[in-house]
Amino acid sequence: MFKTIIAAYDGSDHAQEALKAACDLTSKYGARLHIVHTPQVASETMMVGYSAVPLPPSAEELEKAGADAIEKATAIVGEQGIDNAVTHVQPGDPGRVIVEYAKAENADLIVMGRRGLGDFGSLLVGSITHKVSQLAECAVLTVK
Repeated sequence: MFKTIIAAYDGSDHAQEALKAACDLTSKYGARLHIVHTPQVASETMMVGYSAVPLPPSAEELEKAGADAIEKATAIVGEQGIDNAVTHVQPGDPGRVIVEYAKAENADLIVMGRRGLGDFGSLLVGSITHKVSQLAECAVLTVK
């Protein structure tokens, strides 16, 4: 049923549980597991007079954040008995990166965690899970 599974990973507890679920499905179906991460680094703010100007993270900061997250993800995957997962790190809008990667790899399933903000909270802060479920051309499994 599933040949290519994408696990969206951001390092959160929910993402770790989703990654474990993706590993379980990978084992059951003999699928190929791809771990997708879009590094997000908190930006610093510089005060200029009475204004606050956000300073975007450097390329080095994004690269390090991505490498750290993938290292943790591959450790989890290894503990689950998967030794051939493909990793993909790409800065950008997480929802779009996940959907575009899934499309490029002809994925059958995207597995991702969700924070459980509810409809109102998602409206206020946006939801990567919601965006992926709306834009993906394949099935999407969310893990709470």
